[in-house]
Amino acid sequence: MPSKAVLYVDPDETDRRRLSRDFAADAAIELEEVATAAALRDALADGSNAYACVVTEYRLDDPETDALALYDSLRADGLATAPFLLYTADGSETLASEAITAGFSGYVPKGRTDSVERLREQLQTVGGPDANQASRARTDQRAVPGGPNRECEREQDLERYRTVVETVGDSMYVLDESDRIEMANEAMADAFETTRDELLGRPVDDFVADEDAGRIRSTLEAVRAIDGRTWKTVDLTVEVVDGTTRDAEVNVAPLVDDGTLTGSVGVIRDVSERTKRERRIRRLHDGTRRLMAATETDEIARIVTEIAADALDLDLNSVHLYEPNVLTRSAARAPSESEPPVSDGSPDATDEEQGGLVPVAMSDRVLELFDGIPSNIEPGGGIAWDAYEAGEAIVHGDVRQAPNVRNPETPIRSEGHVPLGDHGVFIVSSLETNDFDPEALTLARILAANAEAALDRAEREGELAEHGRELERQNERLEAFASTVSHDLRNPLTLATGHLELLAGRIDGDDDETDRYVEELEWALTRMDELVENVLTLARSGRRLTETEPVDLAAVVERADRTVEGDLEVVWDGALPTVDGDEERLRVLFENVFRNAVEHGSTSPDSHAQEDDGRHGVSSEPSVADAPEDAVKHGSTSPPSHAQEDAVEHDSASPGSQGTQADLDEETTNRGERDGEPVTVTVEPTFEGFAIADDGPGIPPGERDRVLEWGYSTDAEGTGFGLAIVAEVVEAHGWSVAVEESDAGGLRLAVSVPS
Repeated sequence: MPSKAVLYVDPDETDRRRLSRDFAADAAIELEEVATAAALRDALADGSNAYACVVTEYRLDDPETDALALYDSLRADGLATAPFLLYTADGSETLASEAITAGFSGYVPKGRTDSVERLREQLQTVGGPDANQASRARTDQRAVPGGPNRECEREQDLERYRTVVETVGDSMYVLDESDRIEMANEAMADAFETTRDELLGRPVDDFVADEDAGRIRSTLEAVRAIDGRTWKTVDLTVEVVDGTTRDAEVNVAPLVDDGTLTGSVGVIRDVSERTKRERRIRRLHDGTRRLMAATETDEIARIVTEIAADALDLDLNSVHLYEPNVLTRSAARAPSESEPPVSDGSPDATDEEQGGLVPVAMSDRVLELFDGIPSNIEPGGGIAWDAYEAGEAIVHGDVRQAPNVRNPETPIRSEGHVPLGDHGVFIVSSLETNDFDPEALTLARILAANAEAALDRAEREGELAEHGRELERQNERLEAFASTVSHDLRNPLTLATGHLELLAGRIDGDDDETDRYVEELEWALTRMDELVENVLTLARSGRRLTETEPVDLAAVVERADRTVEGDLEVVWDGALPTVDGDEERLRVLFENVFRNAVEHGSTSPDSHAQEDDGRHGVSSEPSVADAPEDAVKHGSTSPPSHAQEDAVEHDSASPGSQGTQADLDEETTNRGERDGEPVTVTVEPTFEGFAIADDGPGIPPGERDRVLEWGYSTDAEGTGFGLAIVAEVVEAHGWSVAVEESDAGGLRLAVSVPS
């Protein structure tokens, strides 16, 4: 080409300098650079400049303007008299076609190894000595539709299209007005396994599956009905010469010359791999839902092998799960990962029980290939164990080259081992070396991660199920215990009480000593009946709940308040929540807390719990004015008359007692100070659940860890069951309780209810 200036517009200074450097040694090309669309317009408007060609990037300095829009504007102003070439890093077949339909003379993608050479070739083609004149002639001819040079213009247009068609890598064609192929590139001929000459003149639907022929024609009609350079995309199944089909994405646009439709241009992109990838991902997604629905480890392993074979085309695969105690072969005789179990009876083929990887599921092809189930894998037993122990996926392009392969003669060539966390390992194999594409391995890792999550969940659910079964067994034992207490102890008590009543009717009431013994017996039987009732309540309260329902705590508190006798005032501090639980057991909880507050509400805060010698449980009495006095010395639970006499007789405190008679008198006075005043219990909602607080003497900090234990009491007359029952009810609900001090210095029980 003669020495003529080429005007190059590109906002990227680095690209401008690079192209100037590449063309510096070419005497036939004089490159002039500008950075903006405005500078380009000014240069073209300057009559003193004559350019053989304009080269432009697609994206310009103004984000609202691209090269195609700029070209339309320049042509409208009569400034687009030189050929325009699109030289862009945003290259695509669709953009190339849009540029050609807009009037560009060529297209070259930027950034390839041959980009500069291809640009130089196109400059030679479009920038010849008559280029400007020919361009102006085309513009003039278009002003007169149907002019004498119309056919020549059509040939020139086709030449421009040929430039871009040959440039793009995908299959590209130009159709005439009757939808027959007028031009096709070599890529299309190769894709359809024919020649370009064989393609010319054939209708486009010859290459489309019968069911899609109507879609391609309706798409062509749609793009022709739209003004401008609008592209439409349609997904089709195309047929190659040998009858095989491929998934394709076809982009089509109309070719319009001064309002006259002259044909259409299309780009065919083979999307078979993309479709395959989408199908894989979709099947993997569907399989994951199956994994998440599975509840047993064997089922999860089986689903993994099915997904790998059906969705990922990994038809040689297996899942091995770790078991702590399995029978494995000795290292000297261990078979390979792919080898079925062998037993040749030789003396060195020893078996031993240890932890190992057990084949739980495998694809049908594994069973066919190896004629049986692979053997267990012991620690250190090959490349599968190496991956499991390392906790990382390991892929061998040729297992025969692996340093720890157990059977170099195996028919397996490439193999991938993907750990399933601590559960085991997922193995994919092939009879060909280096046979795994990166995408398949990536999806295999995703499948393994999903399988690991499913196995984690199944393990948790298994543990919960076992825990539930243990709770059922515990409930059955508690029920049996309660039944024994109810029948085997209560029946003799009832019998003894009846005989005592008969005996009392036969005894002369004049004998004070005899009356005292009768009172002792009555008190003992009543006490035993109370203990039996508490033991029954404790056993029933401790059973784990199997069913719950929404429970209104306010209603439960009201019921409990009505059933507890004594001076008690229950107040609410805020609206109580509704919780999931057992209403009757919660009523027992509040009754025991309220009863505890009434019984201990006037107890001195300076008192300490007292531990019995084991014969009578654990008890203490900070304020023992109305407790039996022999409890001070003996920890007895005798009636007041007997206890009082015992204390007076000995006039001293034995180990475990609360103090001397003077101490008892002082505490009696302290208790009297509160006579007539009700105990106030406040029930309040908390962030964690609810709390129950009283204004009694409270529990010393050192005793709070023991207050919920069975047998603990600050009252020698107490059974030590009340707050223990509270703890059992809380635990049966799966809640927790903390013993604290109330604002009034009393006892506060804070119950946490998990959300």
